[in-house]
Amino acid sequence: METFAFALSVTGPIFLTLLIGYGLARAGLLSESFVDDASRLVFLITLPVLLFIKIFNAESALADEWPLLLAATLGTLVSLPLAWLMARPLEYGDRSAFIQGAFRGNLGIIGLAWAAKAYGNTGLAQAALLMAVVTMIYNLAAVSLFAAYSQSQAFHWRRLLKDIAQNPLIIAIVMALLARQLELVFPAMLLQTGDYLASITLPLALLCIGASLDFSLLRRSSLSAFGASAFKLLIVPVVLLAFGWLLDLPAQSMGVLFLMAAAPTATVSFIMARAMGGNSQLAANIVALSTLLSVVTASVGLALLNSVV
Repeated sequence: METFAFALSVTGPIFLTLLIGYGLARAGLLSESFVDDASRLVFLITLPVLLFIKIFNAESALADEWPLLLAATLGTLVSLPLAWLMARPLEYGDRSAFIQGAFRGNLGIIGLAWAAKAYGNTGLAQAALLMAVVTMIYNLAAVSLFAAYSQSQAFHWRRLLKDIAQNPLIIAIVMALLARQLELVFPAMLLQTGDYLASITLPLALLCIGASLDFSLLRRSSLSAFGASAFKLLIVPVVLLAFGWLLDLPAQSMGVLFLMAAAPTATVSFIMARAMGGNSQLAANIVALSTLLSVVTASVGLALLNSVV
């Protein structure tokens, strides 16, 4: 019972914050323009600052986290062909949205928030490194999928590499690692300012995600949306945890690995589906459904994990 209470204390506040954002938007207190501006602020400024500060101040070194990063990489690479096989019975035009929804998690906000709530700054630093590695795989796989299943878009390596190189989150993580390697010392006032900016990141981002959700889409959810959500919330965590077990990860690393793997489908999957000619309706259904169900699957999964590790 105590393990489930701990798990619910991790996932519950995050989910309630999403619901508050959803309610405020429906009440007209969070306008669409505010959500757009706040989301841009988080992505370009506050979230990169948070990642930089937490990685720069982390006690563990990057070399200490290679088993965690390897487990996440191998698990993600194995999950991709499994999702592709599961999508084979679907209509050709639906496969890209299904596959991306089945593997692409909301690591940057919900995954980080869960890790920070469960394990504090050390867990957040581990999650940030994991996110940097896995996000590159996500981008490569997502663009390739939509290029393969779309008649209107083509895959371009140059564009993909440019997107990765210009991603503010990846830039912040790389800069933090370089700063640690060079043993740079920053003025306390500058670090305190960074803490102020970082502190607003997760609450603001969660409110924006909640405001962007449209649970009315659940009425039009199909078996495909349920299948992709089940794969994302159940199969992906099991696959990644299997690699974590094989690599003999310590308890906290296993917890961080699970929480990042159990995060619901990222909202960017809907944006990419719409921009690249995929089934955006299916993508939106997967985002809404996986977000709603993740509070249950993540809570139960974390409780089970804590009882055996």
